[in-house]
Amino acid sequence: MLNPYLPKFAKIVAIAKASADAKLFTLSFVDKNDRADFKFCHGQFLMLGVLGFGEAAFDICSLTNQLSTFELAVRKVGKLTEKLHQLKIGDLVTIRGPFGNGFLEKSYQGKDLLLIGGGCGFITMRSLILDYLAKKLPVKKLDVFYGCLNEDTLFFKNEFSRWRQKINLAIALEKPDKKWAGPKGVITILFNGRQDFGDTAALIVGPPVMYKFVIKELKKGGMRDGDIYVSLERRMYCGIGVCQHCAIGPYYVCKDGPVFSWEQLKNIPGAI
Repeated sequence: MLNPYLPKFAKIVAIAKASADAKLFTLSFVDKNDRADFKFCHGQFLMLGVLGFGEAAFDICSLTNQLSTFELAVRKVGKLTEKLHQLKIGDLVTIRGPFGNGFLEKSYQGKDLLLIGGGCGFITMRSLILDYLAKKLPVKKLDVFYGCLNEDTLFFKNEFSRWRQKINLAIALEKPDKKWAGPKGVITILFNGRQDFGDTAALIVGPPVMYKFVIKELKKGGMRDGDIYVSLERRMYCGIGVCQHCAIGPYYVCKDGPVFSWEQLKNIPGAI
């Protein structure tokens, strides 16, 4: 019987720069049976830990169909992540999961898909983008809106030129330097009031403060509540809906989410 509290060991096989203060870790399970059993869907998360330093939830940001390895982007913001940034290729970490209810294929199949990422929330989008480029995402068209503070805080910047060969990637920076020639301001400036979202599904991931403004723009374009999906971030410890730290209304974010439709959340006070 699978014990969800029992971690598995994974080895770091590659480390790359994800942003000015974030690293992209490529990991592989030590036990070949764990590698064989591993699968995930977009929007799910893993509990990544270092013995003696604790663990935290991180979104998986790699392809869903190449599972001998998987990737996690980690920004250095505290004790655990600082320790992770000190690790080297060959070091071991602990993994539990994947956990959560992700962004299911039936939510967007056969439609246009709009990904809207703010700040670190953009990490979640990479998995969907990579699957689309690999022709593994069953959508008609993929558009990506990305809002960030400045160029230093952009994730996966070295991949943008390849993505733009197949995807419309629009970026807005709130406080860019003088060299920035793109849109300036918060992410809602990427909406122009003329977009038609009648046959589009959207996934929004980022700071909760941006959600209500983005949802308002989507609904202006004719998007239905049931086609709007958000990924919520709450303090998660157990990952399986037991400790109740992530409770919101009748839901546990770690178990019932983190991806919810706006139809599910719109009447819950304080959901976003």
